[in-house]
Amino acid sequence: MTEISGKVENPFSARFVRPGAIPYIFPPGCSAESLYQTFERLQRMGAVVGPHGVGKSALITALADWMEQHQIPCLRLELHDGQRTLDQETWNLLEDRSEIVLTVDGYEQLSAWARYQLRRLCRKRRLGLIGTAHSDVELPLLYAPEPNEDLAWQIVQLLLQRGEPLISREDVHESFARHQGNLREMLFDLYDLYELRRSR
Repeated sequence: MTEISGKVENPFSARFVRPGAIPYIFPPGCSAESLYQTFERLQRMGAVVGPHGVGKSALITALADWMEQHQIPCLRLELHDGQRTLDQETWNLLEDRSEIVLTVDGYEQLSAWARYQLRRLCRKRRLGLIGTAHSDVELPLLYAPEPNEDLAWQIVQLLLQRGEPLISREDVHESFARHQGNLREMLFDLYDLYELRRSR
């Protein structure tokens, strides 16, 4: 397991659980490299699909990190709530680029027309496109994260390397079940539990 050093007051703080702060844990038989190979077979367009909190943002971050480490040009975009189109500066930037991979976290927030324009531009400029979404968004399915309790416990163990062993496997079991597999909400829950036990 990857080691994380440096003790902190609460290892479940937002800065330690945001995408990219801890390594994405791929299931057996899957890796960033194998996903990229699938992406190539899908003609360089694909979607990472799943409900809230299952690790879509973490996965697309891990994939972008892998591409950059292997000298594959990559441009990362992160869309926020209610962002129905890209700003003009971004459209202009994409018009001037070619042979890069564009990752769009929150792709489904774009309007259907903006998604169509983006796909059309990517084909025209030979840009790769990977987007995250909760359901079908007219892109081939690249990957659908499926969190489980074992994965949740691995993540918690990584985070606890920064702190004290105040969270047990049973705590993870209960929180994972209570939040129905939503890892993000589970980690928020464990932040509160860790604070409570630390204060005692």
